[in-house]
Amino acid sequence: MIYQIPRKARRLGDRTDSLSDQVYMLLHDAIVSGRLRPGERILEKKLAHDLKMSRTPVREALLRLQAEGTVICKSRSSYKVRAISVGDVREIYETLGILESAAVGQVGSRITSADIALLKRYNRKMAAAVVRGDFQRFGFWNRNFHDVFLFKLANHTLREVCDAMRARLFTFPVRHHALRGYLQKSVREHREIIRLARGKDSRGLRQYFQRIHWSYEKDRPYIEAAFDQKGQAAIIF
Repeated sequence: MIYQIPRKARRLGDRTDSLSDQVYMLLHDAIVSGRLRPGERILEKKLAHDLKMSRTPVREALLRLQAEGTVICKSRSSYKVRAISVGDVREIYETLGILESAAVGQVGSRITSADIALLKRYNRKMAAAVVRGDFQRFGFWNRNFHDVFLFKLANHTLREVCDAMRARLFTFPVRHHALRGYLQKSVREHREIIRLARGKDSRGLRQYFQRIHWSYEKDRPYIEAAFDQKGQAAIIF
């Protein structure tokens, strides 16, 4: 049985998860862990029955996963877990290289000492996640790191697009043996980003994000080791 809602709602920050949030998290976790595999069907009616709840929170959770690109809607109430391939990862890198480099280029001069402290804290959290081999926790703190820059912009659409694109990299199971070097490289790059941010080097930040941090070619050996070429084979996390 892959579906299990905790008896008591978990808390995120100072708010209690809604039923929709809980369904979203259990499906997300099942996909990450490989219990729900690429290509596997999710039936809205059956899932609601298994969880002993109405279809509304189930539908909301599935629509959220669909918007993030994690599942594909096959019919009105049937979904399929999406497979992510090396080609998909390349497109994500190219997209974020354009969008995030432009964003940090606009806000680099507005970085404060408080922002620098946050960036350092989040990068330490990521380094600790690497030691534990916790890919998903790394993704959580990585999002917080990048959002320090994105929240400087009043453009909510840009932030949502960047967050959704980046989240795809941390939603699909990957080959565990390939992770450590990949994540350690990211932590090192974040240290250079912090150095550039401390100097309010907007141009340097823009170039570093596009030419280094989101360079598919520079990360290609790690990506090809971690992700399936066609997105079809079983991938073990």
